[in-house]
Amino acid sequence: MHFLGSTQFGGPIFLSDVGVGGVVRASDKSVILPIDNATVFAPSGLATDGEVLWVADWGTGIVWQIGFEGNTPTAPVPVAQDLVFPEGLAYDNEGGLLVVETGAARLSRIDLASGEVTEIAGGLEFFGRPGVEGAPPTWGFEDVTVAPSGDIYVSGQGNNNIYRITKD
Repeated sequence: MHFLGSTQFGGPIFLSDVGVGGVVRASDKSVILPIDNATVFAPSGLATDGEVLWVADWGTGIVWQIGFEGNTPTAPVPVAQDLVFPEGLAYDNEGGLLVVETGAARLSRIDLASGEVTEIAGGLEFFGRPGVEGAPPTWGFEDVTVAPSGDIYVSGQGNNNIYRITKD
């Protein structure tokens, strides 16, 4: 397995795993977003608001939205494109999705209503350590989370940094 990210959605836990072949339901390893090397190449970060699941694809720069009808996933829909090696995702509770763009050394926000992408913080120089041969392209995974205060934390494996971006 080349496990990259996980999130719990309702009861099930979902994983992005390039070794298994995409985004999978952990309990039965059923693939809900397969790597097809046409539209999905390297799923990485996952996030949810409890109703839908978002998946970043490092390879294409697309963030996908997957809804569910009961336990059955609906067809994925792109909510943002042209991102530069997106990895970690976090729902910000204000109708947006935070995304770590490792290839651009920035944290961005996707407005889920419009799809507009805006930069939150740039010049994050810790991104981009090269991986070893045979490893997933994300190698060290950069992630983001939102604290109850609204402050944002971004991890970085390059220099073992944690950036704090205050809500104000």
